[in-house]
Amino acid sequence: MGALSYSLAQIEAFASVAEHGTITRAAQRLAKDRSTVSELVEFLEADLGFALFTRAGRSLALTPEGRRLQRQARLLLRQAQAFGAAARDIPNEITDEISVVYDPFVPRPYVHALVDRLASLGIRLSAWSGSREEAEAALVAGTAQLAVSLARNQSVRTDLEWRSVGSIEMGIYASSALFAPGDSPTTLLELSARPQIVMHRTLDEQFARQLQISDRVIFANELDMVRHLLHGAYGWGFLPTHFNADRWPGVQAIDTEVGRNGLTHAVVAVWRPGAGSRAAIADTLDVLASVWNDVMP
Repeated sequence: MGALSYSLAQIEAFASVAEHGTITRAAQRLAKDRSTVSELVEFLEADLGFALFTRAGRSLALTPEGRRLQRQARLLLRQAQAFGAAARDIPNEITDEISVVYDPFVPRPYVHALVDRLASLGIRLSAWSGSREEAEAALVAGTAQLAVSLARNQSVRTDLEWRSVGSIEMGIYASSALFAPGDSPTTLLELSARPQIVMHRTLDEQFARQLQISDRVIFANELDMVRHLLHGAYGWGFLPTHFNADRWPGVQAIDTEVGRNGLTHAVVAVWRPGAGSRAAIADTLDVLASVWNDVMP
């Protein structure tokens, strides 16, 4: 694109004279000398090669060419104002960013609150749901800087560190068409005989012992799909109690021989020391647990 032969000040002077009708009033509007505004308009006409105004004493009227350019001048000045506003806001805008992978069992209100808290600290959060294996792979690859995942009773990779965030309660849920309400609790054998809806794409041996009871698994990590599968009696789910699955149409909490309370499972933050966005990672780690305590009952 070639260099412009006229300036924004010339266009501003032209638009102001066209609006107010005289150079004197335009100069007052622009807080400039009358001679300065007059010269800006004359230089613009010289650069364009045609007159923008017809002059009768101190009054000026737009020529046909001037009328055609007046709207373009207004549009250009609005864009220039928007540019100036954007430039002024840059120092106050979010200046850092971080990517977080969160476990399918992590409460969505917690993720929402974390987004808001980090925004107040000047950190933009990108968040996506994934399994622990996917999260660790993203940390190592540098496509994520932090993971919020279910804990494991084993040490993390030697190049990763972890910190406790909170814990979630688990329960078993199913349609009454799958397990009819009764006095006797459902046995683990009865559970294993029916398909289990699992929200983790991959389960290592330890996770499988904790979360998987049936050999037949239906994978679904979106809550709407889990709700549909439970309602349709396609399987049962071992799910966090904060999902409130017993409030879903046609779904109930199931009493089992291991008790109604289910299992408490720890949630941890995992990150790779020395990775990029160190300040953002440190700030995020500082607020993870407090946001959890604010959101979780």
